[in-house]
Amino acid sequence: MRRAATAALLATGLGLAAAAPASAAMELSDISDATRIADGAAVEGTYTVTCTEGTNVFVSLSVTQAVSDGRIANGSDFEQWTCEGGQIELTYQAVAYNMAFQPGEAVVSGFIQECQDQVVCGPGTNLPLIVIEVGDADGPADGTTDGTADEAAEEDADATAGTGE
Repeated sequence: MRRAATAALLATGLGLAAAAPASAAMELSDISDATRIADGAAVEGTYTVTCTEGTNVFVSLSVTQAVSDGRIANGSDFEQWTCEGGQIELTYQAVAYNMAFQPGEAVVSGFIQECQDQVVCGPGTNLPLIVIEVGDADGPADGTTDGTADEAAEEDADATAGTGE
């Protein structure tokens, strides 16, 4: 009888534990395309993190781009903060280590980890590779113009500036 009561108590306890709501899953999402800064010395974009209130969150992102003849531009960003719960949008700024970033495709890779305190951390998650577009702040990434009247006026002004007209 005692074994049956113990088994029933354990089963009930396990059922309650299974029914307890899980904490929000840690997630990094919505990595934006990047904008070149200072002629490609760095790139900047945004991303969103979902995390559990009171945890310490660590995010490391790397931006890598093939720029010419097999040469690589790359840079990294690292953020750490105490989560207030829910979603937060953050800005990444990756300074180029060796070559300037150019307009065109690049790859973002990274890692996110959530810790209950300074010692007890979860296993973390490697992010899948994400292809983004790197562009200039003043136009599309491919260097083309959108043909607006303002751009046409600027091109005309540039063309006549050296002629004295």
